Amino acid sequence: MTTTVPAFELFSPQATDHQGGALPDGGIAVGSDGYAVLSYQLSTEVLRNPRFANSALRLMEEFGINDGSVHGFRARSIIMQDGAQQLRLRTPLARFMGPATVQNTRDVLTDIVTGIFNDLDNKPVDFHAGVDRRIPSLVYCHLAGAPQSDAPKVQELSERTLALLARDPSLKPDILAAYDELFRYLNDLMERKRGLGLGDDMLSHLMTLADEGKLTAQELFDEATSMLEASSVNTGHQIGLVVWNLLRNREVWEQIVADPIWIPAAVVEALRLYPRTGVISKIATEDMEVGGITIPAGADVHVAVWSANRDPERFENPGDFVLGRERNQPLTFSTGPHNCLGQGLAKVEIEEVVSHLARQYPQASVVESESAISQTAGRWTIKKLTVDLGPRS
Repeated sequence: MTTTVPAFELFSPQATDHQGGALPDGGIAVGSDGYAVLSYQLSTEVLRNPRFANSALRLMEEFGINDGSVHGFRARSIIMQDGAQQLRLRTPLARFMGPATVQNTRDVLTDIVTGIFNDLDNKPVDFHAGVDRRIPSLVYCHLAGAPQSDAPKVQELSERTLALLARDPSLKPDILAAYDELFRYLNDLMERKRGLGLGDDMLSHLMTLADEGKLTAQELFDEATSMLEASSVNTGHQIGLVVWNLLRNREVWEQIVADPIWIPAAVVEALRLYPRTGVISKIATEDMEVGGITIPAGADVHVAVWSANRDPERFENPGDFVLGRERNQPLTFSTGPHNCLGQGLAKVEIEEVVSHLARQYPQASVVESESAISQTAGRWTIKKLTVDLGPRS
């Protein structure tokens, strides 16, 4: 059994000098923030093992959020549950977010994307501010049966609450204020829906389950909070990252323009190379062996998705963009019992944006000098993405 664990500071600026996959001494390492899981195989094992619990509550507590309504929500939230309780809370959302809902949302999404692009000038545009940030919140409003005019508020609340993932304790006051605003918004939205009559949207579905006694009032509110919290910020950045990647890879872009059938495969490959959620953090609930290393109970275990997605043991020529790559199953949306419920919808959102660009703006390109994209604390982040759309087809 291996007894020496290689050192690796996962959250340091130098971490991404590592090209991906296991280190010479193994697929798991240790640093000041805990254990780092770097290989695809071990990352998959950890993500699928329910004995590794989500660390979101610990992160809140490290921020000094140790009690109150926000701490209570996180402790009860679906990402903190496992076993029968997790399955019970996840099932209503999973059924609603299935292939039928995703497919039915395509027509609405096409209209949303078309409307946003129709508002743009033909001069170079800030794609992040003007396009990718706006789309997910509009989709949320459709799914939740909320007015489209609520979309800017939804976008803002998602961005401010999930600022927690930036691991910057100075953001604590605004994070707490954002959750308080989110709670008030949801209470108001559900009152409005009661007054107008419930429909066939996802929030109405959850409210009906509560009316039928299948969810408690608290579970309804927590599920609705989780749904809004996760609705916008990560998907918005991921849309932009895929567009940024494709427009800079002109050979691939020309193939997409010539034959749009390649769009789904191109999106998956871009998701592999540039995952918005670069690290998924867990806590070992008991002593466990991973890759020949014994991880003690209570230890922080960080799955480096960006490294696993570029593991040469899993992906041939992992740093290259390979259109039509076989067995292309990146961990961008996680795997196992806590995989992302909205991944099907997120992929469709990305595909619709790429499809519209390829069809209407085949000569679009990134203005590198006016774009700012970086990887910090394991996450790819867009500060600005300037795109010259070129002539409209």
